[in-house]
Parts: sequence; structure tokens; C-alpha cells
Amino acid sequence: MIKSQRLDHGFVEEILAEPGGEHLLTCWSCGTCAATCLVRRYEPAFNPRLVLRRAGLGMREAVLSSAEVWQCSACDACYPRCPKQIHISDVMKAIRNIAIREGYERPGAAARVDTESCIACGLCAAACPYEAIHIEEVASKEVASNGTGKLAAQVDANLCMGCGICNSVCLSSSISVEGISDQVVSQDIAALRRQPARGALAIVCNWCLHATTDWDVAQNPPPGVRVVNVPCSGRVTPTFLTTALMQGYDAVLVVGCKTDECHYKHGNALEQGRAEVVGGLLDLLGLEPERVQFAWIGALDRGRFPALLDKLAADANALAPVHWGDTPGYRGEVPAYPSAATAPRGEG
Repeated sequence: MIKSQRLDHGFVEEILAEPGGEHLLTCWSCGTCAATCLVRRYEPAFNPRLVLRRAGLGMREAVLSSAEVWQCSACDACYPRCPKQIHISDVMKAIRNIAIREGYERPGAAARVDTESCIACGLCAAACPYEAIHIEEVASKEVASNGTGKLAAQVDANLCMGCGICNSVCLSSSISVEGISDQVVSQDIAALRRQPARGALAIVCNWCLHATTDWDVAQNPPPGVRVVNVPCSGRVTPTFLTTALMQGYDAVLVVGCKTDECHYKHGNALEQGRAEVVGGLLDLLGLEPERVQFAWIGALDRGRFPALLDKLAADANALAPVHWGDTPGYRGEVPAYPSAATAPRGEG
């Protein structure tokens, strides 16, 4: 039961006065946004309609203390379907701004920086979809020759969404998000490849599969195909792909969101640019272009994913194993498979 004396009508006025919050009371509470949003796959309690409804009633504490106000990634997948054409993400941002001013903090993992190894190149700041990273002077064991402090990247944890895109562009691997660092993703890839049989690897964005049936196939892929999930295709570096081939995979597929549908705004655009780089790298190494493939799945492409995996398996079977010692441009030994503490996941 909601008691009227506990409602803060001044809270409504605060949101309406905040940039982006002017549409708070425009919402019809139809639930179209909730039906569209994939955050509910991982956080069933997330419901933008309820957040806006509670905010419109003046339930200040319930709204500002909730985890839901921090979970909207501003992908705006709900916007084209909203009958009132409301950018729900803008209203959510307005509410978060108030929460930050009142001392609330975003829950969950955020990017962290090793300031000693950071070279302050600024690539992470440029790539961050949420402007959560900036370069500033920090305390350091080393002091610049001119007597000033060291420059390094710093992360605003309340703005960071934990996508890991910053890690994918970092030249010194100085920034990462717990659970999806370079080392963790590489270990996931290597752990799946412990089996001596030939096979293919699919690295799949967590947000590109909209149909439940497609997601089920990702969890239980066909024989010969292994699947590693990442928060965003933009997290996938060329190093992951070449390392997978060196680990013994015959072919690798990267699956991400369709153009303009990225859950993290532009992570897929970053990966599409890398696709061109990878093609040139394969040519330099004398490897077939079919070794590394890319696919972009949209919200309307439901049911396409199983066919992609079937094609990947067929292409991998048609390719001969790579003999790295005979590959132009390759120098050194193929690394040994590291031991894995957990059993392989997603093997067919």
C-alpha cells in the first residue's frame, strides 16, 4: 500500500527540471519498453515502466535506492516502439543525476585503472560510450621530469556500464572490468579448447540474441562448436581471434548487434572497424578469410543464430588445420593450452 503522506511531490518537480526528465509524466505505463528491453534477461526485476511510475508518484527513496535506475544502458531499443516517443534512457539519466547528487552509487563492477602502467594515451576515454573516463593527474610512485604528477586515466564508477570496451582499446592493458579482463576472456577461450578434437569458436555478444530459442542454442551449441559470451562485440580484440586460432580452433565467428542496435551505443561499430583489420592480418599470415567471420544480428533476425553456427561448423570442417610453423609472418611456438580449474562450458 502506498501512503500519500510518504510521497514527495517535490521529487517529481526535480526530475521534470532535470535535462531529459521533462517526459516523466508523458509515459502511459503501457510496458512496451519493458517488453523490448533485454536487461530483463539478466535482471528480471528491471522494469522501466515501474521506475517511471514510481518516480511520477513521488516515491523518492524507493526510486533513488533501487538498482534499476542504473541498469539502463541507453541503447534506446525501446524508443522506436514507444507510442509516446519517449527516450526512456533520458528520463533514467535524469533520475540518476539526482541520485548521484544525493550520494547514491551505482552497484556492480566498473572499470579500474592501474595508474602505474597507464600511459595516458586517451584511447579509452575516446572509446567509452558513456564519457565515464577522463585523463587527470594522479598520485604515483613516479614523478614526471618537470616535477608534475603522472597523468593517467580515471573512471567515474557512476557513469561506467562495465562493457569493457575501454579494455579492448588500451595499449598497455592498464584498464579492465572485473570478470572480463584480457586474461579472463583468454582463459575462457583456452578452457573450451582443452579437447583434442577439431572445432570452431563463436564469440557472442550478450545482447545480440533476442529470441529465447537463439539464446538456448548459444548455451547448448551444436557438436564441434564452442561458445564464449562477452558483454559486447566491441570487447573482442584481434588478439583474441588470433590466439583462438593458435589454440587450435579451425575457425572463429564473432557475433554482435546490428548497426544502430548496440546495447552499449557504438561497441559494434568499433568491432566492424576491426573486421577490416583482421582481414588484412589473415592475408598477411597467409590464412584463408573463412578462418575469422563476423555476423551482425538485429532485433528482427530471430532464428538466424543456429544457421550461423551450422555454417561455422561446416566451414571449419572444410578447412585444413593450421600448421603455424609453415605460416608466413608467424614467429615462435604455438602456446600450450593452460590448465582450467572449471570444466569446459558450452561444448557440443
